Amino acid sequence: MRILDKYLYKELFATFFAVLSVLLLITFGTEATKLLAVAVEGTIPSTVIMQVLLHKIPPALEVILPLVALLSVMLAVGRLYQDQEMVVLQSCGIATGFFQKRVFWFLVPLAFLTAWITLVVTPWSYEQERKLIMEAQTTSPLAALVPGKFNPLPNGEGIFYTRSIDNKGDLESVWVQLNTDERDILLIAPKGKFEWIDDKLALVLLNGQSYEGLKKGDDFTVREFDRFEGFLPEIQSTSTAQKIFEIPTSTLWQSDKPAHQALLQWRIVTPFSILVLGLLGLKMSKSGPREGRFAKVFFALVLYVIYNQLLVTFRESISNEALSPWIGLWPVPVVFLMYALYQGSLRPAWFQLPHMSLSLPFKKTIQRK
Repeated sequence: MRILDKYLYKELFATFFAVLSVLLLITFGTEATKLLAVAVEGTIPSTVIMQVLLHKIPPALEVILPLVALLSVMLAVGRLYQDQEMVVLQSCGIATGFFQKRVFWFLVPLAFLTAWITLVVTPWSYEQERKLIMEAQTTSPLAALVPGKFNPLPNGEGIFYTRSIDNKGDLESVWVQLNTDERDILLIAPKGKFEWIDDKLALVLLNGQSYEGLKKGDDFTVREFDRFEGFLPEIQSTSTAQKIFEIPTSTLWQSDKPAHQALLQWRIVTPFSILVLGLLGLKMSKSGPREGRFAKVFFALVLYVIYNQLLVTFRESISNEALSPWIGLWPVPVVFLMYALYQGSLRPAWFQLPHMSLSLPFKKTIQRK
């Protein structure tokens, strides 16, 4: 490898990791703020916030890695223009195609990494996040219950008692009194646990007795049950439904549903976007002597937003059967790639300044001896 190749790759990788760190820090802080707000509302316990936050990193990388490729190439090569190093290299006979090849090989491993994250890690991350939240919602009622103590239910609707709670969440010697306008009931069971039933978290009691009509006296009823299922006012959590984003790629490949086809193409186009936006960053890195290093960053962000929104629009069109899956999302990256590889000027002919030649008068000088 030549010295120029090492120097260029060093600049590209250093800038890539710097930009990635900044964007990950911003994304990490934003997601942490949202999760803290959800935890304050009581939807999930605060003890699992960090675990849920870690599972949100792969989906975030799926979005920000193409932007990181765009900005890192643009800033790294743009510094060569600002320091006049590019002028020296071009004067030595190094053409633009040389930089396109080097940037392309720099982007290829990043594209493979993004493909692994998009096709494998992101669906697994969505699934693990949903299971973690469901498990947290199952154990959160247990965290509010104190074994060996009569725990009052909200709004005076009853009292809950259990002698002990083991590590698996199983209850022992359960005693529940419910007071409602319609009836009053006392439940006693040696064993109990919490389970998801009809997408709701329910209290399940095993091999117990129920006493109904204790206050009225006349309609006193005693029943024995093998299994009792009920919903306490304190734990009306609902389970998180399975998201389409957690469907494995192999399942999407075999499915004929438009929504699944749209998501499959999204996962395939995302790694290809690394190459497209990286080469686009190389094209936008060229700057004049009086232009700042960050002069085109805003324009690059605008192009990224347009690119991403077009992909989202095409994906929704395929899901709604307004666009054929055979066309898919590919027109968007192909058009941007053609623009990135175009070597000519995009300025219209009327914008070009006419060629002007100035004839200066010749002044003869006489040297005296």
